Amino acid sequence: MSVLKPGTLCVIAGGIPTNIGVIVEIVRRLRLYGQRDGAYVIKTVSGRPIPQLRVEGELVSNWSPTGIIARHMLRPLTDSGQGLETDDARSEPGPVSKPVAACALSH
Repeated sequence: MSVLKPGTLCVIAGGIPTNIGVIVEIVRRLRLYGQRDGAYVIKTVSGRPIPQLRVEGELVSNWSPTGIIARHMLRPLTDSGQGLETDDARSEPGPVSKPVAACALSH
């Protein structure tokens, strides 16, 4: 799958059923998160909390407007490749600067 640029709008299309359909913005790409490659820090466009997140293995509701999600659960809302990169060298490496919850990474 292609790499998503920060600022790209996406819809959550997989994972926890209550999160499907939520519109989010890509904050940044994480090269590796846990066992997954291609995870992203996201935030809801509305500013409302993500309906359900995994926090330390437990599902919690309406906890945060930001989270981490695997790339295969996101579908960009762009035309003809806008907001996409194919060169992994452009993605931001490094750790998450503050704690955020994992959004459907275990599904």
